[in-house]
Amino acid sequence: MSNSTPTFDPLVQSQSGKEITANAMFDALSPASLYGRRQSTCSGLTWGYYGGNVLVNGVLTQVANGTLTLTASTTCYIEAPPTTGAVSFNTAGFSAGRIPLYTVVTGASTVSSYTDHRLAVPDVTGRLAKAMSDANTTLTFAEIRNQILEFTGTLTAARNIVLPLVPRQWTVFNSTTGGFGLQFIGASGTGITVAAGKRAILYADGTNIVRVTADA
Repeated sequence: MSNSTPTFDPLVQSQSGKEITANAMFDALSPASLYGRRQSTCSGLTWGYYGGNVLVNGVLTQVANGTLTLTASTTCYIEAPPTTGAVSFNTAGFSAGRIPLYTVVTGASTVSSYTDHRLAVPDVTGRLAKAMSDANTTLTFAEIRNQILEFTGTLTAARNIVLPLVPRQWTVFNSTTGGFGLQFIGASGTGITVAAGKRAILYADGTNIVRVTADA
């Protein structure tokens, strides 16, 4: 409901066929259920989730409903890479460059609790202002979701900012002092260096970090 006047067909107490109206509304809202917990296929350590449509390398791709068999007596981090949309989990923590979905705390044979980390609007413009130490820095998944990355701090040498190699574009600003450049690079491949006091637009092409604009 966007305001006090509903924009969808509300259920009325006296109407017949309430399930028809409800199911039609659920169908219209189904894109929001992508990767959501599917109660009917959750049992014990089995975690069920809803699929849906995702963009994979610019191609609309259908992710099917599925299940995961979680590890007992730990915390499971359920996530999906934007490059494939395939759902998986690990017990170490959310992986850089992957979409965080749920943290699930398990007991010996059942799920104890879970937390939903999905965002209703995942692709929004955000600004990260990061005071970095005088060392190479790997950004977290939450940090790289910002489209504007600004760095401050005093450097004694050129440093690396490690980004995930998933398709994504950033505007970066090297606002550090000391006169040294920041190299934006993935865990592998080549990167680009932005001079102190300069801004640039760059993106990850899946293999390297590449430049869109010259330093400005």
